[in-house]
Amino acid sequence: MQKRFHPDEIAELLNKARNNTFQLYQSVTSEDVLRRSPGFGFRPILWHLAHIGVFESYWILQRVKGDPTISERYDVIFDPIKTPREESKDLPSIQEMREYLSKVRQEVLSYLEDLEGNEQSPLLQGGYIFDLVLEHEYQHQETINYLMRLLDPSAKQAPKDYSVRSDFLMWAQESKDRDMVKVEGGPFEMGSNGYLSVPFIYDNEQPRHTVHLKDFKIDRNLVTNQDFLEFINSGGYSLQSLWSPEGWKWKEENGINLPLFWRREGDEDSSQWQVQEMFETSELNPNLPVTGVSWHEASAYAQFVGKRLPTEAEWEKAASWDPISKSRRCFAWGDEMPEKHLANFNNNLYGPSPVGAFPAGKSAYGCLDMTGNVWEWASSTFGPYPGFEAYPYPEYSEVWFDGDHRILKGGSWVTRAPLLRTSFRNFFRPGFRIAFAGFRCATDD
Repeated sequence: MQKRFHPDEIAELLNKARNNTFQLYQSVTSEDVLRRSPGFGFRPILWHLAHIGVFESYWILQRVKGDPTISERYDVIFDPIKTPREESKDLPSIQEMREYLSKVRQEVLSYLEDLEGNEQSPLLQGGYIFDLVLEHEYQHQETINYLMRLLDPSAKQAPKDYSVRSDFLMWAQESKDRDMVKVEGGPFEMGSNGYLSVPFIYDNEQPRHTVHLKDFKIDRNLVTNQDFLEFINSGGYSLQSLWSPEGWKWKEENGINLPLFWRREGDEDSSQWQVQEMFETSELNPNLPVTGVSWHEASAYAQFVGKRLPTEAEWEKAASWDPISKSRRCFAWGDEMPEKHLANFNNNLYGPSPVGAFPAGKSAYGCLDMTGNVWEWASSTFGPYPGFEAYPYPEYSEVWFDGDHRILKGGSWVTRAPLLRTSFRNFFRPGFRIAFAGFRCATDD
């Protein structure tokens, strides 16, 4: 779906995204912390800052404009293939990185001013390449948040408006509804060729195609901390029958017996559960959606309650399909862009919200929190749709069609608005736990 090219709007979005990136880094109180791996072998958080600029420089200035590289050194250090994560050490100073980012951005904005009406390259049509760069930065902002969550809260400074989180949790009325909604079988349109509100889409979201499903049921609400505590207290982590062979092996080898960031204070008879949030450690809120769980853990819980994870197609139909108009929606509630009363996104609340706290954002089938709050694991393996064509490079999607990545849908509390579209496909390995991910369950009808 082609959109009009508006240089001023593109420049404003690019600059706003960059300011948001800088604000994330300003919350960490020590540059030394940013230079070390935050854990689990991940690259230093600081690496992502200049990588964002290298990606922008390569696609806009080198590939489209035809300029030589601004820094061959940066092209190597901040390329995830040329420099493996275990070698991402001895990084430049933040000041040097910011100077590099500033130089790239100045060149990009200058180029952008001269482009209107002169969009010769296919990558420039409708501003495609700028959207690619923008959404790349959005996704790295989310990754930076994941990695910052791994840091001890004492290493970070909460924003001035952090009280908005406690204020919201005090008045939010969570839904205790554990029922399931029925979704009728039949055809629906899966994937996207673009929307009026969000025309940019990735290659793996295309092409839109008809999928036929049988009747199924899906949870109206996300699985909560309280729900998952029942799994823990019933010995769910010790019951091998609940786990796939691969999941059990993963759990045993890594010593997994709780969600990431959970801990128990006191003995089992008088235990008090606590969870490390971004800027504090607090008592576990039973009404928040469970997060810090892998695909393996989500699947084991589903077995525990006699259900299963929904397939990607089932999740997408429950989230996007309007059975009355026989058409799909860009977001769970419709095609209008996300607003604060519709969903928890864009780091507006600095953490997850109680399940069901945004009833105005429900899907046509009545499912809550399918846009924002937490990513949701689906049972499906990440793979191409019929007729898939890699564009503009295979490393975004095609190289990950390896049978070892699972789909996540819906977005989280830090996800930027365009990425909340119902066709967007996130994907991680089944043992990945640092994403802001939870799940809901499904059953055959």
